[in-house]
Amino acid sequence: MKNLLLLVLPFVLFSCKSGVEAHKAAIEELGTNWDAATTAVTGFAEALTAEVNSFNAVKEATMLTEDAQKMLKGDAAAKYTEAVNAFNTATAGYGAIQTELNDFVTMWTEKAAAVTALKDGLAAGKIEGDVNAQITELSGLVTKANESLAAWQAKQAEVKAASEAAAETLKAAYEMVKPKK
Repeated sequence: MKNLLLLVLPFVLFSCKSGVEAHKAAIEELGTNWDAATTAVTGFAEALTAEVNSFNAVKEATMLTEDAQKMLKGDAAAKYTEAVNAFNTATAGYGAIQTELNDFVTMWTEKAAAVTALKDGLAAGKIEGDVNAQITELSGLVTKANESLAAWQAKQAEVKAASEAAAETLKAAYEMVKPKK
């Protein structure tokens, strides 16, 4: 019996994975998914900023000085004011997207430390806390990031279309009323 126990004991010990090894695949998958979501959200944020900057440039190029606006009369004044208001309303939609995105990025950045801790723990062979709960929570955030990104992209497409139309109207109104050089 003693010999049997000595023979079976090594198999039992080698067949049991350490706590870290048991979570290796899940942590690696989480790390890959987290990095992909980070790249996607960052890319969207950069593209959104560039888009907002391009509309700000349109606004700067088509804004009359206060004195020039006061000199406008009748239909020209009404069309220009209406075009400016429509442009401001259309581009204001970017503010809501940027606010949501900024709030999400703040939370995401804070949670990135937990992902790093899991990856570092995996590399070191020791992980603290309830690993399953951490992986579940962080994987849920990856899902939320992807869902939020899809929603932001849909909103951005709507705001962009409205802003482009309003920008064209503003440019046309500006051309009618701009000071002659």
